Amino acid sequence: MNPLDVREQLEEDVTWRLDELRHLRNQLLGELDRKDWPASAMRAILVMQYAHLEGFARNAFSVYVAAVNDCQLSAKELHEHLFACALVPEFDALRRGAVAEVEAEDGAFMRRARHQVQFVKRIRALHEGPLLLDPDAAVSMEMNFGADVFRRTLFRLGIQETEVSRSYYQSLEFVRNMRNDIAHGSRKNRIAPGEFEAHRLKSERFMAELTRLITTAVEHEWFRVPNSHAS
Repeated sequence: MNPLDVREQLEEDVTWRLDELRHLRNQLLGELDRKDWPASAMRAILVMQYAHLEGFARNAFSVYVAAVNDCQLSAKELHEHLFACALVPEFDALRRGAVAEVEAEDGAFMRRARHQVQFVKRIRALHEGPLLLDPDAAVSMEMNFGADVFRRTLFRLGIQETEVSRSYYQSLEFVRNMRNDIAHGSRKNRIAPGEFEAHRLKSERFMAELTRLITTAVEHEWFRVPNSHAS
């Protein structure tokens, strides 16, 4: 998948999401003065805004994972963070102790030993061919997309978090916290229109910024170990 295809996919996704948000905003607030914006309308828009932020981030990172998988890289070529990401299902299985080879008479120490051997077998198997990342494991939003989940996802995919302005992390936290407060019934008071508009615009810019970031990561192949390009 080339960078132009990636950008086209992401821009198409951004477009319909922003169109839907603007349609909702026009329906609920379009003809009203700021001072008359009802709290219920702003809450509805913020909940939808959160849904689209999470949905777009999930899709953008999934597109990136697909681009990485298309390259069919070996373990020695793949960035170490992405190699670890490819092992997430194995890490989870090791943590849960989920291995099929446990015998009925095994005690805790024997089960632990079997889990460890199974883990090593899996690592060796992964070294034998191209590594493929599981998008669901790599791009889990944990049902609560905010700054911490965003940072974790960037880290897993080998993208420096400094590539994203800190102000976007703050906006993510605002939208996440507001959505949680609304869902839990603890936010019934009116949001200041200026604050509402500032974070709405920042959220739109976040999606544009994430489009740029993912496109750049594909173009410059940040998913590779430095100097691992085929000659």
